[in-house]
Amino acid sequence: MSMDARMPRMPRSFGCTGTLVLVAMLSGCPGEDPEGSSSTTGVVTITATTGPIDPTATGSTSSVDTTAATTSMGSATTGEDSDTGPSVLFDLQPPDGDMGTPPPVMPTCDNLEMLGPTSIGCEFWATAVPASGGAGLGWGVSVGNPFDLDVTVTIEDLRGAGGTLRMFHQFVLGPRESQIIDMNGNVGGVMPGENHTAPFSGMGNNVAFRVSSDSPVTAMQINPIGGAPSFVPDASMLLPINALGQAYYGMGYGAGGFVIAVATQDGTTLNTDAGMQVLDAFDVYTFSIGDPTGFFVGSDKPVAVFSGSSCVNVPAGAGWCDHVEEAVIPLAAWGTSYVAARHPQREPMLSPPIEPVYWRVIAGVDNITIDVDPPGIVPGDQISLAAAGDWTEVSSTQSFVLDAPNDKPFMVVQYMAGGSTVFNATSCTPGPAVGDPYMMQMVPTEQWLTSLPFLTDTSYARDFVLLVRETGTQVELDCLGLVDASHFTAIPGTPYEVGSVQLDNDGMGGEGSCTDGQQFMTSSNPVGVLVGGYDCAASYGYPGGLSLDALWMPPTDPPG
Repeated sequence: MSMDARMPRMPRSFGCTGTLVLVAMLSGCPGEDPEGSSSTTGVVTITATTGPIDPTATGSTSSVDTTAATTSMGSATTGEDSDTGPSVLFDLQPPDGDMGTPPPVMPTCDNLEMLGPTSIGCEFWATAVPASGGAGLGWGVSVGNPFDLDVTVTIEDLRGAGGTLRMFHQFVLGPRESQIIDMNGNVGGVMPGENHTAPFSGMGNNVAFRVSSDSPVTAMQINPIGGAPSFVPDASMLLPINALGQAYYGMGYGAGGFVIAVATQDGTTLNTDAGMQVLDAFDVYTFSIGDPTGFFVGSDKPVAVFSGSSCVNVPAGAGWCDHVEEAVIPLAAWGTSYVAARHPQREPMLSPPIEPVYWRVIAGVDNITIDVDPPGIVPGDQISLAAAGDWTEVSSTQSFVLDAPNDKPFMVVQYMAGGSTVFNATSCTPGPAVGDPYMMQMVPTEQWLTSLPFLTDTSYARDFVLLVRETGTQVELDCLGLVDASHFTAIPGTPYEVGSVQLDNDGMGGEGSCTDGQQFMTSSNPVGVLVGGYDCAASYGYPGGLSLDALWMPPTDPPG
């Protein structure tokens, strides 16, 4: 392990027009029958209609042999001189501190490696995780186009004749458009009669899906599709292939945990706390674990890892049970400084005392001591973790800051408490917007961005964005303009402030001209962006986007 490679980076921008696909994290509702809930099938287009599909274009360069594919693979064009070209600019990190700051460039599938990993990409790997609830509902992906040009998106698996590559769906996204694709389930979609889900335990051959595009996009997976009225979905922001790693720690909450590794290349060897496994591309392996927090997965080739729990109560014993999952951020992208920004108080009129938020802090290396500010959040104002993979749980009614030495990376995960901790509703027909558990990784301050597109769901009663900044940083939303000081609350004894903007309230709109749907943030210095929403026994939350720079070189063998 080497920490000497930690390098300062230039702020990276997602530009001034775009969209980030929102995929909701939802939950079970008291008094509701999940099977009676509505669901989305087939394809749902969030914005403009798509153009004609070119059946010869499939997107980015593949990480597996595509000779058996029914389509040819193509590279992207920049469109820099065209009125329909991408309007997003990225700042390159200079290779040498004495070289100065290079000019911004247009991101394409050809130059993403040079630009460095972020949450946009041209190839993503997904799998339907095993989860409680949602019987009869579909699983799928949501893809967003942050550019001012048409983008062709291709979805493939390895279930063609004789185990060959199969393109089973292709579509075109117009400028700043997003689509939800129902791929897998009992309700139809683009794979009629097929249902391919990762096993509850062990090997799943040819279970994964690959999503590729001919220009950078954002992608999420939804399990199951449905929005707040379905009461059972959860979701994960998919990480592009150039951001995947070879070392991960699992995360979840309570019993019924799982950690799923997805191979993107043939002959991938996993080295985990539960032993070694060999996978080929499109294979997955599910490690069934009580509480998956701190379970180590290493590999000799990049893999995607999904982790969570099939049905959790936060805290233990609180209503109501929810399935949670996350596409895990690789260990190499973990940082040493975090702002644990709490979500807004959910129903202050029903429950005036502000409800606590639950957190887990996971060690990336041995012998970590983390300073916590302001005083009084944890005993002694420090968290000490003896070994890599160790974790501790914290609850607090306020936001706080965690800092460790530069050679001691860690992760912070937020959990919304069950809705009964706010108001013990007996039914959601109708019911108050009290929310329910979600699980969301925090973004290290080292991975903050200066501009970011994001999207909110239309099926929730309340939608918000949290903006985490250093004092003096100017932040703007396209629907509001400058976010003034009245939105921000300082974290005592630190240089950080947490701001909250309501984007929608019961479908009536939010602050300024904000409504559900596409949003865009810009800032004078890098900031953290967290997006969420909640309804009766339903909630979602995700980091609005982030840089995924490798900040250190973790080991690929299990600790000890």
